[in-house]
Amino acid sequence: MLHSLRNIANLTLKELRAVRGDVVMLVLILYVFTAAIWLVSQGGSTEVRDLTVAVVDDDRSQLSARMIEAIRPPLFRPPQLLSPPEAERAQIAGEEVLVVSIPPNLEKDLRAGRGGNVMVLVDATAVAFAGNGTRYIGEALAQAAADYLSPGVSSESGLDVVVRNRFNPNLTATWFTAVMQLINNVTILMLILSGASLLRERERGTIEHVLVMPVRPHEVVLSKIFATGGVILLASVLSLVFVVKGAMGVPIAGALPLYVSGAAIYVIAVASLGLLMASYTRNMGQYGLLVIPVMILMLLLSGGMTPMESMPDWLRVVMLLISPTSHFVAFAQAVLYRGAGVWLVLGEMAAMAAMSGLALALVLLRFRKLLS
Repeated sequence: MLHSLRNIANLTLKELRAVRGDVVMLVLILYVFTAAIWLVSQGGSTEVRDLTVAVVDDDRSQLSARMIEAIRPPLFRPPQLLSPPEAERAQIAGEEVLVVSIPPNLEKDLRAGRGGNVMVLVDATAVAFAGNGTRYIGEALAQAAADYLSPGVSSESGLDVVVRNRFNPNLTATWFTAVMQLINNVTILMLILSGASLLRERERGTIEHVLVMPVRPHEVVLSKIFATGGVILLASVLSLVFVVKGAMGVPIAGALPLYVSGAAIYVIAVASLGLLMASYTRNMGQYGLLVIPVMILMLLLSGGMTPMESMPDWLRVVMLLISPTSHFVAFAQAVLYRGAGVWLVLGEMAAMAAMSGLALALVLLRFRKLLS
């Protein structure tokens, strides 16, 4: 046992020296866990902000002026007052996402009880903004009209519905995107670096040195997992503390040691999967062709980009059975967002541990053939 542990430690140090000597890999790790998370979180937000609006005001009444005043920052940019042809050209050119058309005699018709309609033309090519922006501007216009025509009058039912958003009170998309991007980066880098640690030795011819060394397959496998997994785990935790929480201001509700424990189990599972796929390839080109579709499926169907509940039942069951990413996303969201304790996420950790054990067993079986 002590001899085996000594071999694992020595092989792990060898792998760490290889990582230290690979400047490109170190730069990639640094970029992925700093600038990449910041840029994706800030630039990939789908929340409504500074939405462009043009207004065609054919009523020119005090009511229409109040409605135009309701279109204000930060949700919307100051509206542009345009004629119908100008508004049409602006929306075709992609300059205005929303065009509000206020018809003639709107205030007069509303005061006479004849009702009235305000048309909102939406550029639906901006899908995320179109849906949310239409709802927000509709509520703003309706509220402005109600406040002007019937100030101080409450709704007929007298029911006051109060909504409070837990865990993300301002519905800030950055809070969600930053953590999900961190999880995605851990998955991507673990698949790439774990496979590269084996293929690099094949391409450089150093795998023959391992074959003649008095080491066992499990010692080689564990050393590669400990080296690459340790580097990625450390980088992800530092990124979570200093980039996500420190620089971006995303609150971390749960216990950091609990997250580290779950992330360590997940890293072992993904590293084992990467080594398993790499054992069937001869170079990084072949490995890239094999790992890309696997990576895409793991990320798109993990529950981080789209909720698991929106998937077909059979697909959701399959992903929960074969992909550790689905369990890690649920685990990370529960711990980091909602402050869940160990007993609430024990099931997800057990599922990841079972997948890690299965993947590790398959890798060991494959490596015994490679080293024999």
